[in-house]
Amino acid sequence: MTIEDGIIQSYHHLLMLDNDVDKEKRWIEARQPKAAGLSTLHFHILSYVEIYSNVVAKDMGDDLGILRGTLSKQLALLKQRKMITSYQDSQDARNKHYVLTELGRQVAQTHDQLLEMKNNLLKNRLNQFSKAELKTIWAFLTIMNEAEENDSYSNTDGGDYFDNQR
Repeated sequence: MTIEDGIIQSYHHLLMLDNDVDKEKRWIEARQPKAAGLSTLHFHILSYVEIYSNVVAKDMGDDLGILRGTLSKQLALLKQRKMITSYQDSQDARNKHYVLTELGRQVAQTHDQLLEMKNNLLKNRLNQFSKAELKTIWAFLTIMNEAEENDSYSNTDGGDYFDNQR
């Protein structure tokens, strides 16, 4: 993987953690009104299922770095919004396979167009950095991703805040 591609991959991973309305979502919603209210993570899931049709949820979660419970909630909403369908694996009933509907395919393709434009813009911006600087940026984004995924927030008693919220 090139340094530039690694930085872009890390950047998109940060975006998948975002649920706020932003200019990217507005761009997609202007072209696909039925996509209104979807998160960045939903769009990445749709694009993933577009590439890996008939994918099993476990593989999808592993590849996208999404916890099983989080993925399950996202898939349920996409199914409710009629953007994906699922079916049981004939060999192993514990596995569900996911496929895009026509609406899901249209939204995924719109997201893909946005990603292509955004990737080109980002690569153009990254051209201003030396390879050494790009390695530093990549290292920084990697550390930030790890922090978002693994760091916890302590209560005043030193315990994990989220342990007490379950």
